[in-house]
Amino acid sequence: MIPTLRTATNADAELIAELTRAAWFGKPENSSGHHESVQTVLKSLEEGEIVIMELGGKPIGAVRIYPALEQGYPVALEMARLCVLPEFRGRGLSTWLTNEVMIRAINRGIEELRLAVRTDEPGLVKFYERIGFFVDSSITYSHANPNSPKPITMRKYLFMHLPPKGELL
Repeated sequence: MIPTLRTATNADAELIAELTRAAWFGKPENSSGHHESVQTVLKSLEEGEIVIMELGGKPIGAVRIYPALEQGYPVALEMARLCVLPEFRGRGLSTWLTNEVMIRAINRGIEELRLAVRTDEPGLVKFYERIGFFVDSSITYSHANPNSPKPITMRKYLFMHLPPKGELL
């Protein structure tokens, strides 16, 4: 069976909150995902969008997507709370969800993805590096948990970036 993806609506808020809490199994205890609420999900839907991954109609993963704005213009998409239920991990589904965000960005003419990783989850940094992200402490991630230490910020360019004219490659 092949998973399907769909964009969440406000009616999915409770489902997403439950999915997030269940998918946070094995994550650091002080992570806010363990306490996901309907109100937090509704705020996420107000600020951006959420993609739900389903298998046979059962939700098994999700990712939140927010526009990163500079001077009122979206210059990147921020990914947040990417999650897959524990029993479905190790099947490439996180990469699948990330690719969906990449496709949505490209379709909107947005040239990069951004995300943040908790400092106590170094395995996630390695995962994202394998799929083309790199650590970049110069970016500000607008959806970081203010109650956690400053996260590791990462970005992925979706199009080739050439140096300004006159600079060496």
